[in-house]
Amino acid sequence: MVTHDTLSSIITPVLLAQIAEGYLPFPKDKELSFSDVQSDETSEHFKKVCISSTAKDALIALSRLSPDATLPDLDLMSLLPSPTSVDFPQQCFGLQLLLDQASRILFTGVDSRWQSGYFGPLGRQLAGQWYALPEEQQPHKFERWQATGGTSFSYWVAIQIMWAAPFLHAEDLESQATGLDLSEELRRTVEKHTGVEDPYRKTRDATLKDDLLFLREVVKGPPVEEDGTSISMTNWTYWWCMILDSHWPIIKRFGRYPYRNAVLGRVSTDEEKKWLDDTGHFGEAPPDVAERIRKDVEEGNWTPLSQD
Repeated sequence: MVTHDTLSSIITPVLLAQIAEGYLPFPKDKELSFSDVQSDETSEHFKKVCISSTAKDALIALSRLSPDATLPDLDLMSLLPSPTSVDFPQQCFGLQLLLDQASRILFTGVDSRWQSGYFGPLGRQLAGQWYALPEEQQPHKFERWQATGGTSFSYWVAIQIMWAAPFLHAEDLESQATGLDLSEELRRTVEKHTGVEDPYRKTRDATLKDDLLFLREVVKGPPVEEDGTSISMTNWTYWWCMILDSHWPIIKRFGRYPYRNAVLGRVSTDEEKKWLDDTGHFGEAPPDVAERIRKDVEEGNWTPLSQD
């Protein structure tokens, strides 16, 4: 039986620091190259950290709290130091990444149902808890990271997308609105710091109405400088803010992400089927996986996570 003590012995400060540092493997007190931040090598490094660490054991332990994936009565903040602790921002970031990102890397195929149906909602639950803290305790604030011993502005910018992600991965407009607020907060902070206005502001109203924009633009990546290779902090930030914003119109139109229907065993409406055709079924579970999950749903089963 998994207890709180069991979880605390697996979801340790060492693991959460390892995940947080693995996501952005650069000195946090130095200014970053956003070409490096966006690079495949950085993404691959995080993937390797997730695989080589005890992250999978931690997530499997969490899944055993609820064999049918009903969200457990668990205070996720109890796995972290006090919000007033200098260690809280990084530890909270590590737990947020564990739930929202490591679960995507570690669980594929039939197991990916757990990501969309359980770990994602747990990540949203945690995000709601830290977002409800008094502003001076909120872990995504620059002042909190400066207090950890010195964090460069560019390092802080580079982790902001992941604070917004759990809200934007949720399938309700209240969460989406919070994600938009975080996107705008980042945009304004970078504009003030650099004096460079976000060019996507001019088209933001259109972005918030275009339910195909996310899948059309996310594959392109941030625009590069005139040298054809380097990515500036402003280009990186403003492109990502546009990507964050582009989640809204999908939920506004459908109330859910149609490309998750297969992995959650949901039946797509005719309107959703057309949208999936229009997007080339990007991000959708393959037919064999969808069929196995659909059978589980019909039989009221959740296939336990694979430990391989």
